[in-house]
Amino acid sequence: MSLAIKQSYWALVLIYLIAMLGSPFAFEWVIKAAPIWLLAFSVLRQPLLPAKPWVLLAILVSSLGDVLLEVNLFVFGLGAFLIAQLTYGVLFARRYAWRPVRFAWVLFLLVWALAVLIWCWPNLGALTVPVLAYMVAILWMGVAALNSRYSLYPAFFGAGVFILSDSLIAIGLFASPFPGQPWAVMLTYYLAQYCIVQALMRD
Repeated sequence: MSLAIKQSYWALVLIYLIAMLGSPFAFEWVIKAAPIWLLAFSVLRQPLLPAKPWVLLAILVSSLGDVLLEVNLFVFGLGAFLIAQLTYGVLFARRYAWRPVRFAWVLFLLVWALAVLIWCWPNLGALTVPVLAYMVAILWMGVAALNSRYSLYPAFFGAGVFILSDSLIAIGLFASPFPGQPWAVMLTYYLAQYCIVQALMRD
């Protein structure tokens, strides 16, 4: 990923974070998805990336999820991100390498997910099954990143921050909204996508 694209990516992220002060506004989804589209462009111009179609699929489906969530189609947005997480998980799993030294991180992920689930459980209602399915998918993506030949940074760091971002969404929706939550969610989301794509582009 070139320096120009990295700088442009974070500039677009900053623009959206500032624009959120006026949310909602017309075509907000365009500004929201723009950084992710730039990541897709960066992957597209990478000449020697064996799994390029799959990386592109994960990125573009994520951007579709952004748009669907922005227009209040939560379940469809969740479904789009489910596909993205499964794809990222497959991309990490194809570089499988058992790392016993990282097992403590696996336990931490499981405990974290269980704690968030218990906190949100009373208010999940009709969304219980979709939320559980998504939680399993993103946990698998995190564990696959841990047990891969990729380095902890940026691969697992990105996966972990993605789990954090989605945890903040769940807590805000189903447990206890907190000041600044939308900005925390989006900043961690953009950081996660950036790190994961960086890791996969080093293939």
